[in-house]
Amino acid sequence: MSNLQVATQQQQPLSAFSSENAFVSVQRMAKALASSTLVPDAYRGEANLGNCIIALELSQRIGASVMAVMQSMVPIHGKPTWSASFLIATVNSCGRFSPMRFRWVGKEGTDEWGCRAFAVERDSNLELVGALVNINMAKVEGWYGKSGSKWKTMPEQMLQYRAGAFWCRTYAPEIALGMHTSEEVQDTPAAQQVVQSVTVSSSIMDVTPTPPAPVEPKPRKKKEAEAIAIVEPPAPAAPEPAPEIVETAPLAPVPAPEPELETVEGTLASAGITYEQLVKLVIELKWWENPEAYPTVADLPPDICNWIIRNKRGIGRAVVKAGGAL
Repeated sequence: MSNLQVATQQQQPLSAFSSENAFVSVQRMAKALASSTLVPDAYRGEANLGNCIIALELSQRIGASVMAVMQSMVPIHGKPTWSASFLIATVNSCGRFSPMRFRWVGKEGTDEWGCRAFAVERDSNLELVGALVNINMAKVEGWYGKSGSKWKTMPEQMLQYRAGAFWCRTYAPEIALGMHTSEEVQDTPAAQQVVQSVTVSSSIMDVTPTPPAPVEPKPRKKKEAEAIAIVEPPAPAAPEPAPEIVETAPLAPVPAPEPELETVEGTLASAGITYEQLVKLVIELKWWENPEAYPTVADLPPDICNWIIRNKRGIGRAVVKAGGAL
């Protein structure tokens, strides 16, 4: 029987939250998983035991391998999502349906090109056809024109992933558990707004140094005030003779030097850290959401680049405070 097969009530292990004894038992399993170097970073170490417990609970509910759940559940902006390929694989191996296939419509290269996912329910021998997804839908919904969109570079794969996700939530919602795919969340405008809010959200930590409070002058002592009061003002200086005016040719205007534009690379160099070390600080201090989505400096959007340049001093202080932890 496949590791991805959806469990029945007889096959499904006891839920982690069904009793105190079950919860203690699941904690032992979670500690073993958290100590492994093969699990993703989001599940590694004692600080992520809670994530391991949730992964174990989800694997029990859908009857999938816990390692498959850890590898396929992607957190985006604090919300768990499935990969589309994981949902399709779960449907194909659950035993309730025939393998999922795709029926293509329209001409490739046009806005009408698209596909529907379909499968046959084994008990009723009924063909279950999903919603049509085409390039026109991707453009109208804003998926196609998004910065860095995969719809332009691999449209056939994206059409299949989106059609498969729609089919799964329609005919087998107990597999998706109400969660969207990572491809869907990255394509939605809400995901864009969360990234843009890094520069304006009050909930994001701002490391910009604050100016010192003004220092009020100390009151003078009485004797000093009296001494100052009796000092006579100096005599006015004799007027200087007017300078002799010499006619000279006008000087050509000297162009002002163009200011050097600051860059993220220069900011990181002045702080004495690499971009990988900056990503570790971002994850630890939660300066912005989903830093893993930007593997290099070239992948950063303009608003995050401006934020890094503006907060050069605050980043430097955070580096000094972190010390050898980086």
